[in-house]
Formats: sequence, structure tokens, C-alpha cells
Amino acid sequence: MKPQTDTTKPGPTSEHPREPELAIQKQWADVRRGAEFKLANGGTVRVLSTGTWNRMPGPDFRNAKLELNGVRRSGDVEIHGKTSDWISHGHGGDPMYGNVILHVVRMDDTSPGNVAFLPSAAVLVLPENTKYDAGFPPDMPSAACAGYFAKMSADELEQFLCDAGADRLRLRAAERLRVMIANGTTKAFLSAAAEQLGVPDNRETFRTLAEHLREYGEDELTAHFEALAWGESGLLPDPAADRRLAGDGRALVSALWDEWWPLRKNGGAGLIFKRTCRPLNSPERRMAMLGAIGRTFLPDPCGQLAGILRRGSADFVLETFGERLAESEAFWSAHTSFRSAELKHHAALFGRPRVESLFADVVLPVMASYAKLMRDEALENRIFELFRALPPLQSNQVERRMRSLCLPGRKNAVKSAAAQQGLIHLYKTHCAAQSFDCGACRLRHSFAPEA
Repeated sequence: MKPQTDTTKPGPTSEHPREPELAIQKQWADVRRGAEFKLANGGTVRVLSTGTWNRMPGPDFRNAKLELNGVRRSGDVEIHGKTSDWISHGHGGDPMYGNVILHVVRMDDTSPGNVAFLPSAAVLVLPENTKYDAGFPPDMPSAACAGYFAKMSADELEQFLCDAGADRLRLRAAERLRVMIANGTTKAFLSAAAEQLGVPDNRETFRTLAEHLREYGEDELTAHFEALAWGESGLLPDPAADRRLAGDGRALVSALWDEWWPLRKNGGAGLIFKRTCRPLNSPERRMAMLGAIGRTFLPDPCGQLAGILRRGSADFVLETFGERLAESEAFWSAHTSFRSAELKHHAALFGRPRVESLFADVVLPVMASYAKLMRDEALENRIFELFRALPPLQSNQVERRMRSLCLPGRKNAVKSAAAQQGLIHLYKTHCAAQSFDCGACRLRHSFAPEA
């Protein structure tokens, strides 16, 4: 995260005291669509969409849509107190900032001495005391399509969102089917689980880990998956060299190390795990979940899951899936790493929100692709039936924003996981794809072709 304050004294040309970047971010977020400004170099920028406010590492606003000197462009926006903060914050050369098209600052201190180290993005000095109408993202009361949704009955809205959610599930199943055809059902399932456990900060790292694990034969994965996953992650300490290991942690590490070492291939080469989450979501606990999933459902995970999916209500199926995972918790319900002291209050490795997320985001897409591969129409229909019957999952930032923009005032509009996924599908295929430019939204024009 970027520092919220800066102790550097402003230069002699500054007319403004230093202020938290958050205040400038809020001001940019409130810029109305269509607002036009002069750039520091004398050009102009017209704001079509300020973009999505990014609370994670990287540019402050993603997917903005702007007219820069009359040319429409989509990209990211970075906010700083002064232009040279780009250098002091270490953004130069960072690939996360490679798509920044506008640098919004309070003071432009570009000089012959630092210009070579600044981005080529246009610079906008945002006036401090100018007031703006509330802009589209993130706080506009409603999106352009909200009026259409408001006319739908509760049942019509649920059906619309569930249909969108089913479309998203089909697309995700198609992605999994490609992996399944190339690598087999077991490796496709394990890869999907790894990627989901990496969300949000370590998804690419877990994806790379899954690729490393696919180098092993299926018999090796079945017999040694947990040890291979730990060893190839690079998160497994060397018990002979790590003096901080003790008790059950040392015993567990030693057993995993001895099992992995004779089979090792990559040993975590090139894998870097970010640690921006709280300890209970540490990379080690996520890796423990992956190990437990393999230990629980190997061999033939898709065959086992098909048996679970075919019987009972959605609640029963979800409960059965969670109970199978809970059998593997032991050490990790009491620790956040191999070296940590025992937690005063034990925390389940697979709490209800995690079970629901894994079921909706891993099991259903993978099993939908498996049903398609096996030409099992009954299983495929059953998967979509369960999807519509699942209760909503724990909400995330995208869903909350879409509800506030598209469904204002309808607190109980999202009644199922399928409807919830439908909102996310609309966001990805329309809102984010158009950088929240309602005027260019195909969905909005399909609702109101004359608009």
C-alpha cells in the first residue's frame, strides 16, 4: 500500500500543504462523467469514467476511460501528492504500473533533474478547492441500467441474474475443460483448487505452483500430493537448518521433507508469496488447505465429487463436502505457520465461508467440465440445479459495488449464489469491460435500444 502521509517538505513552488493521498483519491472518485480539465502540458483530458477504485497494491484506479487530447483511451490512474512521488514510491519499472495513462497530483514538481524517471503518462494537477458533482464510481447512487432493473419483479430479477450466473459457470467450465483435456481430470481439479486458494494476492503464484505439480505423474501425486505441494511451494522449511521449529511443527515438517526430498523437481524456484493478509489467511494455511484437499479427494477427485453431488439437497451436499474437508484439519486449526505458537482460540481451516467458496468456485466449474467430458447430461443438469439452490456466498467488493450501482434500494435482491455470480458476470463482461462508461454499455442499449 502507498504511504498515506509524506514527511518530505514541499518545494518552494508549492502552494499547498502535504495531505493524505486518500483525500485526493476521494476527490478524483467524485469527478463527474464528462468533466474536462487542462493537463500540465497544456493539453486536455475529458473524464468518461474515473475507473474502479483499487484497494489492493497497484494503481489507485483501474480501467479508467478518458479522452486525452481528443483521443479515447482506457487504462489506469495513479494518485500522488506531487509528481515526484512516483519516484519515491518506487513505481518506476514496476509492471503493475505499466498501464497508467494519467498521473493525478496536487502539485507538479517535474524538473529537468527528475523528468527522465517519471512516467510518460499525462499529468493532471487536480485543483484542491474545486467541487464536483458525485461521479459514477464509486459512489454514484445508480448506474444507467438501474431503472430497468427497478421495473423487474423480484422473481424476474432473480431469474435474470441466475441466467447470467449460469452463463458465467459455463464459461468457467469451458476453461477447466481445456485443462482437463490436456492434463486429465485429477490435475485439472488440483489446479483449480490451487488457483482459488491463491485469491486475491497470490493467485499467479499458486497457478505457477500448479504448473510445477503437473510435472509429476498422477501416481506420484496420488501417493505424495501433500508433501509435493509443500516442497514445490518453497514454503516448507528445512528441518535440519531451521532452529525455530519445535514440537508438532518440527515433526510435521520433518515428515513432509523426508517424503518430498527424494522426488523433488523445482523446490519453489521462482515462487514469491505476498503476505498482505492477516495470519489466519497466511500462505502457509492456504497451502495446508491445498494439501488437505488432495489428501481428502485423491485418487479420482472428480469421481468422488460426482458421488457427493448426485444425492440430497444443496445444503446436504455442501455439508457433506465440508465434513470431508474438516477431517484433515488437525495441526492447522491451531497454528498459522509451522513455527507459530498454538492459537489461543483455535480457528477452523475450512470454515463455512471457505467451504462455500471452494464449492462454488472450484467444485461446480470443474464438475461441470467433467460432466461435459463424460457426456453425463444428468450430472450436468444436477450441477446447475445445485448452483441455483446454493445460498449467496460471502460478499466481496465487486458484488457490493454492483448492488449499490445497479440494484439501489433492493437489499434482498440477490437470493442465491447463482444470482450473486450473475452480478459478477455483468461486472466483468460489461461494467469493467467498458470502464464503467454507461454510454458505451451494450447491456444498457439492449435494454433501451432507442437510448
